Amino acid sequence: MANNPNILETLETEKEKLFQYASYRLPDIRDVEDVIQNLYLKALSDSNLLNNISNLKAYFYRVLSNECTDILREKSKINSVSADSIANFDFESLQPENFDEEFVLINQLLDMLPTEQSEIIRYRLHSNLSFQEIADIMNNSASTVKARFRYGIEKIKTNLKKQNLL
Repeated sequence: MANNPNILETLETEKEKLFQYASYRLPDIRDVEDVIQNLYLKALSDSNLLNNISNLKAYFYRVLSNECTDILREKSKINSVSADSIANFDFESLQPENFDEEFVLINQLLDMLPTEQSEIIRYRLHSNLSFQEIADIMNNSASTVKARFRYGIEKIKTNLKKQNLL
C-alpha cells in the first residue's frame, strides 16, 4: 500500500469538502461513508497514482462523483426528466419545512438539469470549488464551466418563477 505524502496531504486537505460533496449527493450517510472509504482505498492502494495523475484533487473529486453516481444508479434514484415533466412539475408541494425536505428539493431541481450543469452546480455550491478547479475535474475549459453553471442556475430560476416560488 502506498503512503505517498502528496496523496495523504491532498486527502487531508480536501477531506471535509469531499465528505460534504458526497453528503449532498447521497441521502444515506452509510452510502456517504462507503464512497469516502472507497476513495481512500483507491487512492492509497495505487502505488503508481502520482505517475499517472497530474492533478490529485481533480482525480479525487472525479472518483467521488463516479462513486456517488454508481450508488444512485444502483438504487434507481437517477431519473431522466423530460421538458414536459419540468413544465408540469408541482413545485408548491416541495416547499421545504426542514433540512431533509430542502435536501430533496435541491436534488430534484438539480436532477432536472443536464448532468454537466448539475454536476458543476454541485461542485461549486457543495464543495466551494473554483471554476478552474471544476474545469480541471471535468476536463473542460473554465469558460465552459462558467457558462454551464450560469445556464443551469438560469433554468432553475426560470422553473421556480413559473411556479411563483421565486
